[in-house]
Amino acid sequence: MTHLVAHLYRRLLSRGRLIGLTALASVPALVFMLAGFDESTSRIDELYVDTVTSAGYTFAIASLVIAGATLREERDGGTLPYIYMRPIRRSVLALASLTAGIAGALTIGILGWTASAIAGLVIGAPLSTTLPGLGLFVAASFGYGAIFVPLGYLFSRSLLIGLGYIIVLESILAFAITGIAQLSIWRIGLSIYGSYEDFGDVAREGLGPIVAGAGGGIAKLIVVLILGWLLLTWAMQKRDAL
Repeated sequence: MTHLVAHLYRRLLSRGRLIGLTALASVPALVFMLAGFDESTSRIDELYVDTVTSAGYTFAIASLVIAGATLREERDGGTLPYIYMRPIRRSVLALASLTAGIAGALTIGILGWTASAIAGLVIGAPLSTTLPGLGLFVAASFGYGAIFVPLGYLFSRSLLIGLGYIIVLESILAFAITGIAQLSIWRIGLSIYGSYEDFGDVAREGLGPIVAGAGGGIAKLIVVLILGWLLLTWAMQKRDAL
């Protein structure tokens, strides 16, 4: 399993993809730095929270691109049958694929957060201001990976479907319908982040009806991970059984 995870991870993080997706995930850092030059020191903490929670959807798109490619590229490249030929149970293959996809998203997320921390230092914000934001990127990496790895395996147009989830469900419907807000990975991540930070008006609006709290957010992520693994295992066993 370890070799398979390493193979999938290396294939995901090509140089061009790593640079491009890191730049995409670093958009909140750029916005924070540009806006921070005109803000007082007393408001810099709130500015960081507002910026990363509102502009951070660029990381969701980066996660879609990298996690969705975990098995899609193997299928498109014709190497998926060779993976299936390994004497490994489908449940283990599904777990290895999810691990690689989440690790890829996590790598981009940590780099995106690092960019925001560096931007904070440039404008005089201490590391204590940006450090809690790491929890948001880490939580979102796990959640989006659990959704987008199976999505990339099941659908040839997974990028369009994933963008629909991010733009329509997370950015539009989640603001209007309380129940749908509970399905937003970004808001689950925000609930964990919010347990360590005092949110301003912009960040509270982004959180919506979700109650801030690390315990509830982590529990939801565990459920998402289990459901993603079960779905991918089922698809490997039933849809493409060899």
